[in-house]
Amino acid sequence: MSAVTTSLPAHHPLSSEWVISRLSSRLQSPFKECPLTVAFSGGVDSTVLLHLLTRLRDQGFVSDLKAVHVHHGLSEFADHWAEYCRSICDQWNVPLTVTRVALKKEGNGLEQAARDARYRVFVDVLPAGGCLLQGHHRDDQAETILLRLFRGTGMDGVQGIPEYRTLGEGTLFRPLLTVPRAVIDAYAAVNELKHIEDDSNTDEQFSRNFLRQRLIPMIEERWPGASGRLVEFASEAGQLNERMLLEVKLQLEKCLDYRPEWLLEKRPLVRLDLLRKLEGHSQRLVVREWLKMQGCQPPSRDALEQIFREVIDARIDAEPRIQISDNFVLSRYQEMLVVMDEKTELLSFSPMLWDWQKDAVLNLGGRSLVCHKELAGSGKVIYLPQKPLLLKRRCHISSDAKFAISGRKGRKTLKKWLQEYKVAPWLREYLPFIFDGDQMVAAPGLWVCEGYLSASSDGFSCRWQTYV
Repeated sequence: MSAVTTSLPAHHPLSSEWVISRLSSRLQSPFKECPLTVAFSGGVDSTVLLHLLTRLRDQGFVSDLKAVHVHHGLSEFADHWAEYCRSICDQWNVPLTVTRVALKKEGNGLEQAARDARYRVFVDVLPAGGCLLQGHHRDDQAETILLRLFRGTGMDGVQGIPEYRTLGEGTLFRPLLTVPRAVIDAYAAVNELKHIEDDSNTDEQFSRNFLRQRLIPMIEERWPGASGRLVEFASEAGQLNERMLLEVKLQLEKCLDYRPEWLLEKRPLVRLDLLRKLEGHSQRLVVREWLKMQGCQPPSRDALEQIFREVIDARIDAEPRIQISDNFVLSRYQEMLVVMDEKTELLSFSPMLWDWQKDAVLNLGGRSLVCHKELAGSGKVIYLPQKPLLLKRRCHISSDAKFAISGRKGRKTLKKWLQEYKVAPWLREYLPFIFDGDQMVAAPGLWVCEGYLSASSDGFSCRWQTYV
């Protein structure tokens, strides 16, 4: 059964003409063949959005329309909501995917865990080139801006919810983001659309609900229309921020450096001597942008000040290290800022035999020991004895044992060589060393020991790198 609709004048913000105009502004034109997926919670916003899209489908403007419902399992009514969404989609002939998620309450709280789980589902169900549509409206935008301001956001956070962005292999679009909640409620009433009322929406332990239920109504009572003006201000601030961001990226580029000998591959580091040449505010903008580049959540103002206080401005002989999110750790080493993804597991292995001729790639946690043929004269080319070799970590090697490294003078302890090669402290206990009996052959990616540097065409290269 198709959705029943009360017709609206063309200038109405939720008329067919208006919706077509919104879709045309963001989707490739003609958009008829673009796979559209509505994030359907069953609430009034997503119900109105789905109703609008079924109307366009019935009019021939949309040919591929689906919906997805995420079952968080947080409410005793969650099963009922999923069934209700199924009944609406059956009634409107919209294919629906219902996905259950298991939530883990971690450092960022239950709200963030639920959000992360939702977006993982959205990425999974969205086809390549498709568009996920969400029902966020202007009031949601005002709540988000205030919430971020109160938490200490930077300029990019003031922009609020993005109207359009990439998502997986497709895009995400929020066509109702400029529409007030009152207009959406009025549309639902006129078209007699039933919808779900989430029981958690009245729970003021959630900050967003406190804003929605208490603070924003008080502000609107005193200054009518304040929410709309706040959104307009955020839009203007966003445009200014885009211009400022160009300058910040240029400054950041000048501060970046790379240290492949630290076994960080192509991870960009920040040189503190160059960072300190910038004025204080610019330093903070550069560090914030660098963290975003690494895949970290942009830090709040308080978190950014903690980074400067405890890491960047720590005493010169310190090696500070702080957790900046569930997955990322920030360190200072050799006057460089380094951010490490703790999801890259470093394996604490016991001494083990490595049959390198049979297993040229050996997975050690989130990194791999990789061996391949190399031409003599092209770098650290190793002569590998034609037999299984022993792999050890630093803790398996006597602190008194001394080794001679090809191209370097003298015999030194492993501790001295690691310091001389400036191997970062967080890697020293995990780095695999290749042994032929009691003789060290090489430290992959760092050095080759005396007697094992190949001068012929039968040499090999060994690297310890991110998992392959």
